[in-house]
Amino acid sequence: MTLACESDPPIVAATQSALSRPSMRIYLSEDLKGVEIGGCLKNVYAIAADCCQGLALGDNAQAALLTRALAEMVRVGKGLGARDETFYGLSGFGDLVATCHGDWSRNRTFGESIAKGQTAEEIIESQNTAVEGYRTARSFYELLESKGIEAPILEQVYQILYSGKSPRAALNDLMSRDLKRENLESGTLEDVLSDWLGEYEYGQKGYNH
Repeated sequence: MTLACESDPPIVAATQSALSRPSMRIYLSEDLKGVEIGGCLKNVYAIAADCCQGLALGDNAQAALLTRALAEMVRVGKGLGARDETFYGLSGFGDLVATCHGDWSRNRTFGESIAKGQTAEEIIESQNTAVEGYRTARSFYELLESKGIEAPILEQVYQILYSGKSPRAALNDLMSRDLKRENLESGTLEDVLSDWLGEYEYGQKGYNH
């Protein structure tokens, strides 16, 4: 689990120590904005990933979608002032994987149900619990539009949820985008691993592991 705080008063380390147990390890991050953004966006991308599941596209398709969703999450987070390395940690990639695959995930079952033909409105009205990614998709779509930040996966989720676009049509639009090279959004893999290993070796504060 990640505990985020922009400053580093003694109470933060004390809270980390108090919450940590043999079965739960707490990491600190000073990137409060990045942790918050990751916690929001993973719900949107879980809807997208499990639309793939609902369309029975297979594990490779879902893995590809998640990989590109992570790249998009990094780009969005950076554009909004967060640290890109935060999204490779527990509050980014870790939370994304858990939300996409957990049987308890409301966003996962929501995405599957939409792909199988139900509308977003029907599902929302039939549930007593919140599907966080539903309203998050609209909020971030409008925010990113106003700032000129490209987020094609999130845009397609928005179109599915609020414009009645079919998941199959959204998938076709994503697959027909201009071809490009696959690159890390910032730095090299060696840079990212160096950051991880350095923080692990030297202790308590900093980025997620």
